[in-house]
Amino acid sequence: MPETLTPGASVQRRPLSPTMLRLVASVFVLQLLSSVVAIFFLRTEMLGVVRTDREEQVIDVRDDLLAAYYDGGRAVLADYIRQQRGSAADPGIFITLSGPGHKPVISNVGYVPEIIPQVRPHSVLIRTGADAPDVEALVLASSLPDGGKLIVGLMGASEKRFNLAFATAIGLTITVAVTLSLISAVALGVALSRRTHEIASAAEELAAGNFGMRLDEGHSGDGFDHLRLQMNRMAERIAALVAELGAVSGALAHDLRSPVTRLSAAIDTALVRMEQARASTGSGTGTGAAGPEIAEATEALLAARADADGLRAMLETALEISRLQGGAVQDRRVALDLAEVAADMVELYEPLAEQSGVALTLALSPAPVRADRELISRALANCIDNALKYGGDTITVRTADTEDGVVLEVLDNGPGIAPEDRARVVERFVRLDNARTRPGGGLGLAMVDAVARLHGGRLVLDEAPGGGLAVALHLPKR
Repeated sequence: MPETLTPGASVQRRPLSPTMLRLVASVFVLQLLSSVVAIFFLRTEMLGVVRTDREEQVIDVRDDLLAAYYDGGRAVLADYIRQQRGSAADPGIFITLSGPGHKPVISNVGYVPEIIPQVRPHSVLIRTGADAPDVEALVLASSLPDGGKLIVGLMGASEKRFNLAFATAIGLTITVAVTLSLISAVALGVALSRRTHEIASAAEELAAGNFGMRLDEGHSGDGFDHLRLQMNRMAERIAALVAELGAVSGALAHDLRSPVTRLSAAIDTALVRMEQARASTGSGTGTGAAGPEIAEATEALLAARADADGLRAMLETALEISRLQGGAVQDRRVALDLAEVAADMVELYEPLAEQSGVALTLALSPAPVRADRELISRALANCIDNALKYGGDTITVRTADTEDGVVLEVLDNGPGIAPEDRARVVERFVRLDNARTRPGGGLGLAMVDAVARLHGGRLVLDEAPGGGLAVALHLPKR
């Protein structure tokens, strides 16, 4: 599985990721359930109110009829019913008056139903005519002192019909609630996703070394504002620490450069004196008495001179990296083709590669970019140097123009670098165990990384096709 070295690579961003979809679905279900529960309680309360009103209406009519009965007797009550006076005039009200020895008096119904007297009205099914369907009614039967029975009922707006009407209203309400819930849940999910991606992008910028990035700080006091504030404080702290570290290492390299230069000059002077001594004593012909000692001293001085040169080169590179990372370099970027830079550099390295028994090949495509030619050349030279030192017997320098930018890549067929080591080999002075026996200071890839970042690009270490190491500079297009 190829591994990306730098933090420039990012995951695919989707407004509604699986996690966000689960959150949206949870919000949607909760809103839907809350709507159903609210509607259920509303229906129960409304049904109770309607039933109470209907019962009260039946009781009021029954009380009016009883008042007529007690005022004038059965005859007055029968006439009251026949004439449909007062509250008995409601077409939804049916009344029956029956009793031994009397003809039943009926209003708005075709027969006298068998209703047992009760304290409160209750629901029954009655039929208003011989061919009429059964309808639900709320009835109340009362016994009269003369042995008769008075039945008062209310038809029409039955509970069943009310439920049907209420179900229609509930269906419409749920449809609207579901639509609004879905819209609000999706809007909430998109808003949360946008905010989390914003913070993740900031973290990505920090990982890429952009310690100057800052998030817009809000003052609403919510968790996102708190997180933005802490991200900014963390970025400020990291920037201060990195600047301090860079300043210390730069100052150290700068202070060491002069002593190392003087050391090289002293060694040169000693070498000249040794040459003069060898000439004056005739040891250069191998006949002098001090010949072997002078030869050994000269050899030691030459080794010291090589080490001093290596140390000085390391200090110069460290200072250059500090300047690149700090942006303290002159802007010399011009429009150029990476393929031309690669061709020139490969031509320069071909003799050394041939001498080392390495096949150095090109696979070039036009790669227009705006860059500092000298810095890009030095970065490419470092990559080729590393490939010659630690790679196999084949090195390929490749350029490409992709949708995301241009790529300058050096591939070898050597042992490569283990995925777990690729992140730290671009740090300054980091050398892997298999490189400690070779010349070098652990600054080559650090400088390549600094050059890539200076140009707004990134350095990627990966496994080359067929094995080996692929070192790629991804740069923005011109």
